[in-house]
Parts: sequence; C-alpha cells; structure tokens
Amino acid sequence: MSPLRSLASKVYAAAITRRNRRFDRGERVVDTGWPVISIGNLTLGGTGKTPMVQHAASVLMDAGHRPAIVLRGYGARRGEDSDEAMEHRAALPGVPVMAQPDRVAALATLRRTHPEVDVVLLDDGFQHRFVKRCSDIVLIDARRVLDEERVLPAGRLREPLASLARATDVVVTHADQVDQELSERITCWHGREPIAWTRHAWSGLTVYRDAVARSESIEHLQGLTLVTRLGVAHPEGVLDMARACGARVGVNMRARDHARVSASELRAMASAACDAILVTAKDWVKLAPLVDWSRLAVPVIVPTLAIEFVAGREAFEKRVCDAAATSREAQSR
Repeated sequence: MSPLRSLASKVYAAAITRRNRRFDRGERVVDTGWPVISIGNLTLGGTGKTPMVQHAASVLMDAGHRPAIVLRGYGARRGEDSDEAMEHRAALPGVPVMAQPDRVAALATLRRTHPEVDVVLLDDGFQHRFVKRCSDIVLIDARRVLDEERVLPAGRLREPLASLARATDVVVTHADQVDQELSERITCWHGREPIAWTRHAWSGLTVYRDAVARSESIEHLQGLTLVTRLGVAHPEGVLDMARACGARVGVNMRARDHARVSASELRAMASAACDAILVTAKDWVKLAPLVDWSRLAVPVIVPTLAIEFVAGREAFEKRVCDAAATSREAQSR
C-alpha cells in the first residue's frame, strides 16, 4: 500500500468517525413515524443486499405487514429507475419501491402516495443515518478476510470495522457453513455473534425465447455453452455457479457494477457462438427493452437468486418481525 493512499485512508476514517459521532448524538436524524429496518454493509457492493431485502420483505408480508423498500438508486440517470429498483419491483409486485438519494424526501413521498405501508426496508442504509431506524442489519461477506479489509481508498471499507458496534444484528453471507473463527472476529467488533449465516443459490431459471418466458430447473444449464455479461460487483460468483450447473462459459463480457447495457453489447452477445445468453436479474431489467426477438436467435437465461440459511433462519426472521411489530406498537400508544 502506498504511503499516500494509507494517509488518505486515515483522513477518510477520521472524517467518518466525526460524522458518526454527530449522528450518535441524534443530529439531523429524522423520525419518519414508521418502523424502519435497514439492511446494509460496511464494504463496497457484493454482499447480497438485494436478495436479503427481498427475503425480509417476503417474511414481513407473510406476517401480515405491508412493507415498502427505499433505496438510493445507484447508477440511475435523471428521470430513470435504477437497476436495483426495477429488480425489486419485478421480484415483489405490489410492494412500493422508492429510489432517491435523499431518502428522507423519498419517505415523505411514500407517506403521501402509500398510506397503507406500515414498515420500511432501507436498502443499503447503514451509512445513510439521516433516517431513524429500529433495526440495523449489517451483512458480512464470508469470502473476504475481515481483518484484512482497509478503509477507502486503500481498501473496500466504507467505514472502520469498529462501526459494527452500532449494528443491531450481523448476518454472514456467501457462507457454506458456520465459521467459528470468523464468528469470533465479528464478535470482537460487533459485541455479539452473527444472528444468521446464509449462502446464495439458484432456485431455478427463467428462459426467455421469442418474448415468451418459461421456468426451468437449474439442470437446464447442463451442457450449454453460454455468453455472459454480468454488471454485478462479483461476477466470478455467478460464473462459478453456472459452471457448477454443468454449463461452459464460452464468452464472458466484462462490465462494471450497475453498468448500463448498450445496443452494441447486445449485438456482440447475439453474434457469439453460444447456445444461450446468461445474465442476472439485475442485468435483465436493463437488457430486456433492447431485445429484438426477431433478430435474437438464442434464448436469454436469467437465474433466480435465493437466500439459503445455513444457520439462524428462525432467529433472523423473528428479529425482523419483532422489530416491525414492536415499533408499530410503540407508535400506536
């Protein structure tokens, strides 16, 4: 690490610490009147916030709540929706989704337009402390060595590991099993063991051909040669899952996280020697409007990403429901 970058990280960490102290005193924190459950992380992208938010929303709906999702809408141009917002809407029809950098303003709009909402999920909200929340859930990626993480710009941490102390709960993602050593390191910073351990898995596929969608099992990928274009933080995880399902990745077109899909990229995918195009749900919402099915000779395959709990599912789901119900009861008194 260069001395200049190391110094920049120390300056950044000090600024974040000062900022957090002001929020700890309650300065500029707005109580929206709703129970707010934040699901976020300490690092830049790739921990699995989107499927975790969707899982929490489903749990709340099953418990009789009427949730909404509020997020920044990273990467969206003025007047357009972000890929994450579109992905939430596609996965959770009927759940209001508000994407706006000013989440206090977004919540004010939500109050006017959706008075039926009784709990809010703040997607990627750990650092957005202007909104008062009743629960702060932080996701930690098991694939990364926690103690080797460094604060921006030298590393991927948005704030120092000591900030884990303010989280109400920690969930470990991308974990095939409970890692006792990682659990002990998280306990050192957070004060408690992780409430749950999860991994990502494909529960099925949606195959689009000639503008018609059909559902297939993941066994459908066996023996296929794919062209992929993955605008996600950690595309290697998607590629590994495709190969584990028996597919061969013939061409992998590199893309930045949240990158827009261009018509030239679609032409390149369509002209590749392959059996199908594979993209994530996050990519598909941007790719779909560009597809001319009269010209696209191969199908587009979109895996359905699901959260699987290795441990702690009951505890996590109870904590989410209790946070919403307890906060709602307090407001009604």
